[in-house]
Amino acid sequence: MITVEEAKQKMDGVVIPLATIFKEDKSLDVDATQENVQWIVDQGAAPGNTVFIAVGSGGDFTVMTTDERKAAIKAIADVAVPNGIPTFASVQSTDIRATIELCQWCEEVGIDIVQMSSAYYYDVHKGDLIEWVHEVAKHTEVGFAAYSHWYSGSKYDMTMDVAEEIMKVRNTVAVKWGSPDIANYLAGIKYFVPRAAVVNNGPLSIYGHMLGVKAWVSHVPNFYPAHSIAVHELMTAGLYDEAQRVFDEFNAPYSRIRAAIGSQTAGEGVFVKPFMRHMGRPAGPSRLPSRDSVVTPEIEGMIADLMSKADSIVESAKAMA
Repeated sequence: MITVEEAKQKMDGVVIPLATIFKEDKSLDVDATQENVQWIVDQGAAPGNTVFIAVGSGGDFTVMTTDERKAAIKAIADVAVPNGIPTFASVQSTDIRATIELCQWCEEVGIDIVQMSSAYYYDVHKGDLIEWVHEVAKHTEVGFAAYSHWYSGSKYDMTMDVAEEIMKVRNTVAVKWGSPDIANYLAGIKYFVPRAAVVNNGPLSIYGHMLGVKAWVSHVPNFYPAHSIAVHELMTAGLYDEAQRVFDEFNAPYSRIRAAIGSQTAGEGVFVKPFMRHMGRPAGPSRLPSRDSVVTPEIEGMIADLMSKADSIVESAKAMA
């Protein structure tokens, strides 16, 4: 089983919720999913600047069968493991048997850590969540990441006492932390940094790095890895003002485009795939309830405008480094 110290060493860089790609008939495209992961590696993703998330929310796990999730996880692991890139895998489910099966599968294919969110159908009661994690731990040696998945499903904002209880489970070596309550968010970061490998799943990527959180989440490398890698290099060099400037220059317009799509349809992969298509990457259609039709010509124009400026933003980052 991976240790806390080993997990801390690995959790460094931009954490990419990898897109899962479907064919035009909406069936799973394992080859294209794997090809895109290999492309990200070829663009410079490596241990120390990148962490992958296989089949997470951004990878549309909610609309996939367990067998499809296993196929996609293996395809991603087959690229990530030989390249030494640390990888989380999503094992969320409303059926604990599926969660256990996915944990055991991750062990088999070489993934060290899985993320389990709170319930996303039932209301969340902290005793239910804690008991769930304890039960899964009886059946697997894979590492766990305590995960405050407050932004979808049941909208449960994990409290510190629940995270602390999950940390007592022998498998738990990491925390993927975010909160809509800024006080809870910052308190969690400060508390967990000495105790676990922490992934910053909140809005303050650069400030979190200053507090000791070396891993931070972004979907952008699915279509443009150079920007996030450049930001991480600036943070690693301690050039935080410069990192914030480069981060904001791209992410402010990107967030507006993402919000324009997200205000009309559910899902996370749905706002990444139009960028992937624009950049000539395989993207494929979304499965319902995500509707690609909300990406209007106006939104496509906004994407084109942003990406026309992306290289100059990255070049300015390199000049600052």
